[in-house]
Amino acid sequence: MGNLTGTDLPEQDQRYAVYSVRNTVEDSLIYTRSFIVIKNGYGVIVRFTRFQEYAGVYERGTYRPITSNPEAKLYLICGMLNYCLVDHGARFGIRHVFGITKEMLAEYFDQYAMERLPDGSHRSRQSVERCISAVAAFMAKLAAKYGGYMKVRKADLYTEKTVASRRGKLLKRKVPAFQATGIEDHDGTFRDIPTKAVEILLPMAFRYARDIAFGLCLQAFAGLRAGEVCNVRQETSPLGPGIRFVEMDGCVRGIEIDLRRELALRSDGAEVGEIKKERIQPVYPAFRGAFCRAYELHKEYLGGLEFEKEYAPMFVNSKGMALSYESYRKKFKSLINDHLRPALLASEDPELRIYGQLLCENSLGTHCLRHWFTVQLVLRGEDIGNIQYFRGDKNPETAFLYLQNKGDLNRELEESNEKLVRLLMAVGGDRYGK
Repeated sequence: MGNLTGTDLPEQDQRYAVYSVRNTVEDSLIYTRSFIVIKNGYGVIVRFTRFQEYAGVYERGTYRPITSNPEAKLYLICGMLNYCLVDHGARFGIRHVFGITKEMLAEYFDQYAMERLPDGSHRSRQSVERCISAVAAFMAKLAAKYGGYMKVRKADLYTEKTVASRRGKLLKRKVPAFQATGIEDHDGTFRDIPTKAVEILLPMAFRYARDIAFGLCLQAFAGLRAGEVCNVRQETSPLGPGIRFVEMDGCVRGIEIDLRRELALRSDGAEVGEIKKERIQPVYPAFRGAFCRAYELHKEYLGGLEFEKEYAPMFVNSKGMALSYESYRKKFKSLINDHLRPALLASEDPELRIYGQLLCENSLGTHCLRHWFTVQLVLRGEDIGNIQYFRGDKNPETAFLYLQNKGDLNRELEESNEKLVRLLMAVGGDRYGK
């Protein structure tokens, strides 16, 4: 952890980086171990550090799940280390992490918040807050271990504030003692999609993108992320059913998708996608009918495919292996550009034509369906707890933001379930000769 200031020689130009190793236990459970290392200018690891031990993961408990890994925090910590010790170490006059001060951290946070990203945008408030939280916790743990050597103290990093709980009870809470100045981008990622367009997109997917069509329904009706979609298994998977139906008196009363563990779903060991929060994810009750019909169509499609029986993934590529997130994303993009956009531009509905024009100017990603799902939750009167539950979020921040902006959604709530069932039934008859 000495002076890593860059030189003209690549082998001596050293920087902090994250090195991750994926492992699989006997029952196909995947887990990742990440380390903070030092690499030279050629990208070769020249030294392993122990910094990852201070990133914090289940540090207060006596039990830690094997899948726990602070990888995302490590990237934020590496950014700070490179800024303070490598890029500006000579200016600051420091050679070691022990020499980092509160003022140096504050300067880094401002730079992180103000930095313009490659696409011209700036980091969101949530991203900046996550960075400050991760770095402050890292420095606090170092201070607790090496207090006599470090220039920064835990008392310098945190301040105590009084906050109100949901029930109105006043609580004292320690928060990072930093306030970074950033630029708020109001445009953000283009993710809005009107219900009319969703009602065209989903049946269209079963005609032109049958391999991912049901995945779009998992996002629209259960709020799954695209990477989580690729982790879903068939009901008959030897690794355990990836989807369960609860029936009473011949009616489906509940549908659950098993996202409790990220498993190896391919014989080549390739990663298919990330489960951001391990959980049992329910299908939102209002969409059960449309979901069941979409599942029937997908099972008929799977019936004509060869796939790796020992894994039985729900979504399969041309080689019979589990579809990867990157392939899923590309197929979605082709569906939008080659089929949905032309259909909208040719529509007699002015609203759909305008939206088609927006698709000519903006790139629509898979997240639009999870966004649409969340908007439906808000407009159906769900509270912050239920929105967080049905979205599968780790914290209520996103749900709060949606509720805060409810008045700006300006959408007409439509009972889409029955209409989507009718549309998907029509697709089934057209596609499968029924």
